[in-house]
Formats: sequence, structure tokens, C-alpha cells
Amino acid sequence: MSSSRGSAETTTAKETGAAAWWRGRWRSGAIALFALGGWAWGAWEHFVESPRTHDVARITYTLDLIDRFDDTEAHRTYVQLASDMKPWWDRIDDLQRRIQAAANDEARELLIAERDASLLAFITERDLAPKIDLLIGAFDEFVRCLDTGICDQEVLDKAIGIDVKRIYRTFRPYILMRRNAGGADATYGKELEDLFFRLLG
Repeated sequence: MSSSRGSAETTTAKETGAAAWWRGRWRSGAIALFALGGWAWGAWEHFVESPRTHDVARITYTLDLIDRFDDTEAHRTYVQLASDMKPWWDRIDDLQRRIQAAANDEARELLIAERDASLLAFITERDLAPKIDLLIGAFDEFVRCLDTGICDQEVLDKAIGIDVKRIYRTFRPYILMRRNAGGADATYGKELEDLFFRLLG
């Protein structure tokens, strides 16, 4: 009788021990799962949500900056210059065709130099320097915005990339002429040039 009771107590003790072991394993597993969930959430926040929020903020700021630029005197000047420059474009129409048809690089360079001189003469003739200066000086804010990481370059390129490239290529002879004068103009147009090469590449 006592032997039978001892056997039953041993079995009960084993069962109790097994249950306690399983409870401990379940508790450890639950804690590990909870911790893993916390780490996964933290990783999601750090690597997905935070960059996404940052991207939205950069895109929003970029669009706002472009919208504000559209209301500036510099932008109105850009629109005016499109009309102001039309007679020059008409004037060099034949020269442009000759540049395209040039037999070699040397001939092409001579024709390009002629076109550049024609541009500078036209700017002087029409007194366009103040307008061009205002327009070219208006791009420093975009460069600062990219430098500080506040602006999104892809959005900026889609919004004003064509205009930046057109302005720089058109007025490059004027920019170089101003730089060659030295002094305060030694870095004239650097912001526009910097923006041009960023968006070009």
C-alpha cells in the first residue's frame, strides 16, 4: 500500500515538474516573441517609416520652395527674358545651322565663338544685364537647400531641371565674361553652375 502511494506521489511530482518546465518554456518563448516584436517594430520605424516621413517632408519642402520661386521677381524676369531674347535667337538661326554642319572641331569652335560674341553684344545692346543678373542670382537658395538635405533633388530636377539647363547653357558666355573680370565677380554664377551639373548628372 505504501509502495503504491509512493509510486503515485513520484508520478505526480514528475507531472508537476513537467508542467512547470513547459510553463517556464512558454513564458520564455512569450518574452522572446515580445522582444522580437519590439525589435522588429523598432527596425520598421528606423529603416522604413522614419525615412518615408523624411522623404515626404523633403518633397513637401521642395515643392513649397518651387511654388514660392514662381511668385518671385526672378521668375517674372525669366518669363520676360524669353521674349527679350527672341530677336537674338532669330538672328543666330543661320549661325546655329552652320555650327551643326561644321566640317571639324576647329571650324565649329570658331562659329561658337562668333555666337558667344553675338550674345554679349546683344545683351549690351538691349541692356539685359540687370535682368540676367537677377535671374542667375536666384538659384543660390536651391543649392543651399540641396546642401543641407532639406530638398529632394529628383523633385527639383523634374520641376525646374529643364529651365536650369536652358538658362545656364544660354548665358554661359555672359557668366564666363563676368568671371574673367575678376574681383567680386570671380565666382559669378557659381550657384547656377553647381545646380546645372547636379541636375545634369
